Amino acid sequence: MEIPVIKYHGCGNDFVLIHEADVQTLDPAALAVKICNRNTGMGADGMILAKQNPTTMLFYNADGSMAPMCGNGIRCFARFCKEEGIAYGDQFAVLTGDGIKKVEIIEEEPFQCRIFMGEPKDDPKALGITGNEILWDHQLSVMGKEVTLCSLFLATVHTVWFVEDAFDDALLPIAREIHQHPFFPQKTNVNMVQVIDRNTIRMRTWERGVGLTLACGTGACASVLTAYRKGLCGQNVTVQLACGTLDVEICDDESVYMTGPAQRVLKGVYYYEA
Repeated sequence: MEIPVIKYHGCGNDFVLIHEADVQTLDPAALAVKICNRNTGMGADGMILAKQNPTTMLFYNADGSMAPMCGNGIRCFARFCKEEGIAYGDQFAVLTGDGIKKVEIIEEEPFQCRIFMGEPKDDPKALGITGNEILWDHQLSVMGKEVTLCSLFLATVHTVWFVEDAFDDALLPIAREIHQHPFFPQKTNVNMVQVIDRNTIRMRTWERGVGLTLACGTGACASVLTAYRKGLCGQNVTVQLACGTLDVEICDDESVYMTGPAQRVLKGVYYYEA
């Protein structure tokens, strides 16, 4: 079966985008696993299916699991919608698993867009936790270490871990264990955050369903919001990632906006065999 595809990336976080109508007869989870495989497929951190009327984004991680939303993914989705005639104008709404997100295209070349990411949820139930657990500055014992974490739901489940060097590879085994710790029944994304100054942070993310990624848009938003709440940064912050930067704005009501790029990598056909 031949499937028309376009691949994009946002700050190195890469996705395969497909019209949902072209793959209606297939199991999307199984397709995501195949197409995202970096050895036998196209290779990507996730697969995004696009539906029209209303404009809808369906996001699948590389392991086939669904996520409510993806920050870098929605910017790539916005560009896909413009290029494929799914949405018109420079402002439009996108229906996601985390509700409606508002898109504003700022530039077309190079492509930049601003996304309304919504407000955080601090209820443990939003993270799949049934008890009344403390989510702010809570401690977990991981690999013989006590780590202090802040967890919240912002478009998806996030845990923020403030560290001295976000790009220290020695942190990765610990981040992996945090992400699958029994405290989080549905697992969690783990953001390793280094505060540079009040306007800048560095961040690396261990994503559930993917592993270490070059960028995480929702993670950038969750990290800036957490740093802002703790008095470590202001309301307008640049997030330095492995392959680019994102700008995050925190409003007075704690609603969050994210601005960043989306780059088209290739357009072609994926040959699917069950």
